[in-house]
Amino acid sequence: MKPTRLFLSGQGAALLTFCLLPAGHLLAQELELPSQEVLAKPAVEEDGYQAKRASTASKSSVALKDEAQSVQVVTPQTIEDFQVRSLDDAMKFVSGMTQSNTLAGTQDGFVKRGFGSNADGSILRDGIRSSLSRNFSATTERVEVLKGPASLLYGALEPGGLINVISKKPQYQWGTRIDAGSYSFGGGNLAVDVTGPIADSGLAFRLIAERQHEDYWRNFGEEEHSLIAPSLSWEGERLRLNIAYEYKEYSTPVDRGTVIVNGKPAKVSYNDRFGESWSKAEGIDELLTATAEYQLSDDWSTRLTYGWNNERYDYAEARPNALNASTGAMSRRSDGSEHDNQTQNLAWDWIGNANLFSQRHDLLIGADTERVDNFRGDTWRGPAVGGFNIYNPVYGNLAAPSLLNPAQSDRSDELHSRSIYAKDNWHLNDQWIVVLGGRYQRFEQLVEQGRGATYTRTTDRTDTTFLPFGGLVFQLNDQVAFYGNYSRSFVPNASDTNTGQAFDPEEGRSYELGVKLDLPQGIGASLALFDIEKENVVVTNNSVSEAAGKVGSRGVELDISGRLSERWELLGSYAYTDTEILDDPANEGNELVNAARNVGSLYLVHHLHLPQELGQWKLGGGARYVGERAGDNANTFWLDSYTVADAFVTWDSQLLGEKTRLQLNVRNLFNERYYPSSGGNLRVAVGEPREVRLSASVEF
Repeated sequence: MKPTRLFLSGQGAALLTFCLLPAGHLLAQELELPSQEVLAKPAVEEDGYQAKRASTASKSSVALKDEAQSVQVVTPQTIEDFQVRSLDDAMKFVSGMTQSNTLAGTQDGFVKRGFGSNADGSILRDGIRSSLSRNFSATTERVEVLKGPASLLYGALEPGGLINVISKKPQYQWGTRIDAGSYSFGGGNLAVDVTGPIADSGLAFRLIAERQHEDYWRNFGEEEHSLIAPSLSWEGERLRLNIAYEYKEYSTPVDRGTVIVNGKPAKVSYNDRFGESWSKAEGIDELLTATAEYQLSDDWSTRLTYGWNNERYDYAEARPNALNASTGAMSRRSDGSEHDNQTQNLAWDWIGNANLFSQRHDLLIGADTERVDNFRGDTWRGPAVGGFNIYNPVYGNLAAPSLLNPAQSDRSDELHSRSIYAKDNWHLNDQWIVVLGGRYQRFEQLVEQGRGATYTRTTDRTDTTFLPFGGLVFQLNDQVAFYGNYSRSFVPNASDTNTGQAFDPEEGRSYELGVKLDLPQGIGASLALFDIEKENVVVTNNSVSEAAGKVGSRGVELDISGRLSERWELLGSYAYTDTEILDDPANEGNELVNAARNVGSLYLVHHLHLPQELGQWKLGGGARYVGERAGDNANTFWLDSYTVADAFVTWDSQLLGEKTRLQLNVRNLFNERYYPSSGGNLRVAVGEPREVRLSASVEF
């Protein structure tokens, strides 16, 4: 962010100079001096581990205590100290988040307040819905999590919330950072981040590049990617322009994890995969964002935002097909597919404030159009092949995918929408804020599949929806604020693959009450109680599908972060989430898959008191507990609870450049064996064992 510029001239500049110069120099100075330009830092958005402001809930930077919603932030300091390398790492520090089915470890997938899955559209990159499989990268500055329905500003979404990954922006001060790391699994990474102004043109640039190569922690496979991300900003007197591009090539193992035997994960080697060496996903990610913001007056600005992201990848897996639990004999299929997924979004927002009857209105008025295109091209489906045993795996007997399935190839799933929306934070007085909003959205859904004689159009639907939002904030004082809200959400249902029948969209409603604390000693905390119901969930009974199901989620969430004392800081969270299938012929009364009732974490960080010449030392560590979870909606098996501990030590000095950092992180300190998520009884994810990471960085 560019610093605010303050201009002083005449006697004001002389007085400022008088205050700053040593006494011996004052006699040589004139009382009247040329105009001076002083740079002042913008409003603080975070202080260490505690966030003060966020932009996701209002599309502009707003103090967290002024929002009638729960917003949690994973700050840059948290990302650096705990060596966050993925969204899974980042969500350790946010209440109530658990992993959902990750498509064999290749995609981001999270359960938020009981709802969510991979590819559900709930992950944004700088406010734009992402079609990418993995969304955390070297360009990530911070991560904001908006809890509860977020359809008011972002359209079709599950009612549990969204995750917004905020990117690093060009700076108007020169800076270069080089990072390098080595991992105990084998391999490491090297990254460069350069930013600064371009002469006196008003332009600033940033260039981030990274190369990572790491051995997969199980018995074979490699994870690697190469990334380059240039960005450019320009600021005039009233106009600000930003454009950013990111390109990444990657390869990652496709690992279906383990299987369930007699209701528990099979007692097999923890490191042995059930796949083949060719089981991997390889692809290219691209992102482009461009914004133009014009300051119309002191009170109003308008912003035009365009975002595009695209992922093209090949996917191949040795898919478990059937298991003989007594002998361990498993049949597998060689499946594969080609994918081309993209999102385009164009939004025009008007942001400002107005006074009516001596009451302030913080307004957001906008319109957007979005197109999400998910295309699966050539699709291979092989026959079931035996000859593999989970207790004594022998590899090489299953060939890579080669049998094309025309009926399942060329599946196109498109969602086009156009919306208008408005949000008003109405300040009745210094204590009461009424929040009102609404979104009117028209959408078109088109699903086609197959080629030639197998071609079918299963969905061709046009519909509209209106999504209201109402909230109330009561600020007891500068440290305590109470809030409540009511909101709605929607998600279009895909058509039935057998009959082609189109279903009404899923619709959700949510009630939430909470309190937020911003204590003067440096501690921030929030407590939220919520109740969510979602209906029109597609259920199947006797091979007949209908959008008649209903599911619910209710619970309480606590998040706390900040400075306990001069040398102690903490990050903590707890969530109790009670989920239930409310209306389903087969599963009524059951809990939702991968949704833990209890999730909690506590991390402490201590700044050591040592002589300055020894540098600054910091120790940190803590653990996260995830309770028992249903492995499927039928609740036929459960994943056990687990606790995973992490620790780190850092040393900062000015050995090289402005800042030199050496850091040692130990993840899964006690080598806990755990199973974070389930995609079914033959697809249970296996958690990573202990890993040691040694990293170094230099800033100059």
